[in-house]
Order: sequence, then C-alpha cells, then structure tokens
Amino acid sequence: MLKYFFSVWIPALAVLVSCGSPPRQDTIVVGVKADPDQINPVTHFSAFGRILCTGVFPRLLESHFDTTDGVIKYSPLLARRYEYSEDRKSLTYYLRSDMVWEDGHPVTAQDVQFTFGLIANPVVTSSKKEHLALLDFGDPPDIFHAVEVIDDSTVTFHFLKSYPLQIYDSNLQPGFLPFHLLKNVDPATLKTDPFNAKPLSGGPYRIERWKHQEELILSANQKYVPGVPSTSTIFFRVIPEYVTRLSALKSGEIDIMYPVNPQDASLLLQTNPEIRIEVMRGRYYDYIGWQNIDQKAYHTSGGKIIRPHPLFGNRIVRRALTLAINRAEILQGFLGDFGQQAFGPISPVFKWAYNDTLKPYAYDPQAARELLEGEGWRDHDGDGIIDRDGLPFAFDLHYDAGNDRREFAALLIQKYLSAIGIQVTIDAAETNVFYDNELNKQYDAFISGIGVTLMIDPTSEWNSDLEKNRYNDVSYQNPTVDRLIEEGKSVKEVVDAASCWREFQVILHNDEPATFLYWRDEIVAYRSSIKNTSTGILGEIDKFWLWQKVR
Repeated sequence: MLKYFFSVWIPALAVLVSCGSPPRQDTIVVGVKADPDQINPVTHFSAFGRILCTGVFPRLLESHFDTTDGVIKYSPLLARRYEYSEDRKSLTYYLRSDMVWEDGHPVTAQDVQFTFGLIANPVVTSSKKEHLALLDFGDPPDIFHAVEVIDDSTVTFHFLKSYPLQIYDSNLQPGFLPFHLLKNVDPATLKTDPFNAKPLSGGPYRIERWKHQEELILSANQKYVPGVPSTSTIFFRVIPEYVTRLSALKSGEIDIMYPVNPQDASLLLQTNPEIRIEVMRGRYYDYIGWQNIDQKAYHTSGGKIIRPHPLFGNRIVRRALTLAINRAEILQGFLGDFGQQAFGPISPVFKWAYNDTLKPYAYDPQAARELLEGEGWRDHDGDGIIDRDGLPFAFDLHYDAGNDRREFAALLIQKYLSAIGIQVTIDAAETNVFYDNELNKQYDAFISGIGVTLMIDPTSEWNSDLEKNRYNDVSYQNPTVDRLIEEGKSVKEVVDAASCWREFQVILHNDEPATFLYWRDEIVAYRSSIKNTSTGILGEIDKFWLWQKVR
C-alpha cells in the first residue's frame, strides 16, 4: 500500500520572490517551514534553533561523528585542549585568547560559567538541564563550585564521579552566551529579552536581519578567528506551505529544502538531476506506546499504586500486538527506502552498541492469535471482539493531528488488529494537547516518536522512576534495565558500555514495552551547486558555515 504526496506547481513564486531582498550571487537560500523558536543556546527547544545556535555562538569543541565506529569525536575550537584530573572527576578546558564577540569583547571562561549558571537556574526552565545532572555543585549548591573559572582562558568542570559523557555534557553544543552583555539580565525573562531578537555573535555567522515568519539572514562574521565562512550570506526563507517550498526548489528560487517527504525525494532523484538528496539516518524512531501500568490507579493514588494495565500490562500480550502488525508494509508504504525497521531504542548508527544479533519480530497474525488465546483473550460472546473476564480488547489509539506519517500508520494498525479481534478507535489530537497527554500518562495507546541523543543515555525514557523520568511515557519498569543503564553510564570510555547496551536491547526486545516501528530518515534536498554539506547524525544541516556555492 502506498500513500503519495503529489507535487503541484503553484504560481505563488512571484509572491515568494517579492518577500525580502533578492539574494546575491554568493548567497545560499534555504527554504524552511517556520522560524526557529529561539536563537539562544539556553532557552531554545527546537532542532532548528539548536542548529542556528551552533553557527552563531562560540563553542568549546567541534563535534564529528565517526560513521566507521559510531562514536563522536572532538577537535579544538574555542578550547585549544582539555585534560582530566588524576581521578577524572574534574575536566579542564584551556581556551584560546584571540576569539572575540561581534562587538570586539573577548570570549572568556566567564561566558562558559555564566551560561551554565543560567541553565541551572530553575526559573529559566532550560531544556539543557540534563547536562548538569552529574556536576558537583557543592553544599550549598553553587555554580561557581561546579564550573570554576581559573582565569579568563581556563575553566574547570567538577563532577560527582567519572563517567563517559563528561565532554558531551560540558561541551554545550549550541554554544555560550556573552556574560558582559547579559550579566544583569533577569533570568526569569531571558526567553523574552531583546537580546533574542538579534543575538550577539561569537561564531562564524552573525544575524544580519530577522523578519519573523518571513526571513532570517545570516552574514559571515568577519571577526571569527577560526575562519571566516567562504559564503557571505545564508538566507533562511520562511515558506509555510510544503508544495510551495518544493516548487521553489525545483525552479531554483531556493537552494536547499528540508525536510522532504520520501515520495518526493524519490521523484526528485528521477526527474531533477540538478538536485541532490542527502539523509540524516538513525536519529528518529516512531513507536506505538502501550501503557504498561494502570494509569488511572496510578493517578488517583498519587503515584502510590502501580499495577499492570488491564490490556497492555502483560509482555506476552504486547509481543502478540507487535506480531499482528505488518511493520514492513507500514515502512514501505510511507518511507520506502528512507527508513528501516526498528526493534529497540538504540540507533543502528552506534555500531559499537547496536545488537545486530536481534531482529524485528516478523509479521505473524496467527502466532499473535495463539499468544493472546494462551493469555485468556478469546471471543467468548461471539461479537467479533476478543475479551477476557468480561473485558473487551478495545482501545483508542492516539496520535498528533497533521502528522501524515502517523495517520498512515494508525489506519493500517487499526486494520491489522481488527483482523485478530481487537477493536481500535483512532483519535488525532492537536499537537500540544497530544504531547501533554502522552507525557502525563493520559493515553492507553498512542503513536509517538523520539529523537535519540548523540550519546547513549536511555535514562529519561526507560528508567523505572516514573516521577523523575517523565519521558518514560509507557511507564516501563525493570530493575535489571535500571542497573544496566547506570553501569553503562559509569564506565571510563563510551565504548566500554557496549555489553550493557546490548543486554539492555535484549531485555527490551523480550519485554516489548512498546512496538518499535521504524527508524526514519530526515531528508534534505540540495541543488548540485551547493558543496561541502554535512547532513548526518549531528543534524540535517550541520556545519552550514562550511557550505559553498559553486557557479
């Protein structure tokens, strides 16, 4: 079964061209759906905001993902070098002294400390708080203890213990804020501070102009010491309508577009030789979340009563549901060659940790029926719906409205489960409502997705502490998994945790707390004149400051 997105040429390009100034020859134009939420390394939430931050703000180290062995490696940037203390509970960065902010003020260790202090401040509600979990704040807690400024060019991070993510947590990838400019800002109003309208640059690009919901223009920062970008201007043009963006790409009005639907990517490869497709693989997966616990009892007891969900609390039943769903058909019907079946939450790009001895459960509705019958689920009353102890196997399956990929999956899931006597009612909820209900355990079953972090840490999604780990939306609990996660986070080097993560995948494969559907690719289309692109696990348009336009 295939679902097609038809590309329609819309004669709105005259309007498109009239928005903003005509791009110069040395300008690269990117068509995007919407503005970033923020260009602020502390307060942004969106992936687009993070990507832009990496090109505007100074960062300690440059990250590179080695596809050969599946690990992140680092090279100098603001930091010339770094070293651990003998007990590896402290990590010191030695900064170059010639980097400056756009206004000429030096970039210093104080900027690093100040930024982490804002993240730690509870009134800021930063999404980066996960980087602080193992910092040693002392008693009483103090950012000056956790992130110590030795001098302008030296900063030391103090940790509660040695663990493999110390560089990842301290090398705040989106970058750092200018202390000299924001030192008197009220942390409670940081998200709305005028600074966010035109942030001060300390990276390869500066904000030239930002007309919200129309255009964002970046110009090369001539004061960027590591190397002024060869492309003088990056022009992000906001084009909300997908088909209009696609038409603009085909006509040459824009040079880059993302994301691109899989069906359109295939057509572009066949019909538009001047356009190149690149993909970010293995960063995002979709899954069917089965609520493992009786969430009604959990809520009414204030979290004190935890008992199995009446439908999904049994791992044999959850495995039967997975066997009854033809995930290969869902994958091929929507993603085609731009995805692969999933069996767990460890991405296949992490080759050292991915357990390739495991395989996704094959589509086998007869085996699903037998497993369900073995657990007492039969059609006792002849109404076509299986039941047990008078409870029919019927539930609502929720997803976020407007998500065509999940709507497509939901309709097929409904069909597959109906064939084995399970009644599924599909419900599409407004996006913000959906995610609030999902995280607050209001749904019995839902289709959602996760973007995995660049370093393996499954705590927030799979640790048994449901109060602390809100993203454990299926309420999975397994003390062995808890132990493996802690062991995997406590080794000296990242790859030393391989055995922990492989065993972790085996347990989840057996428990099947969710039905893992597929790893989906994020697709970027480039005109062939754009060189030095870096679409990959680090981001769809990672390192955009290296782009070059060849005439």
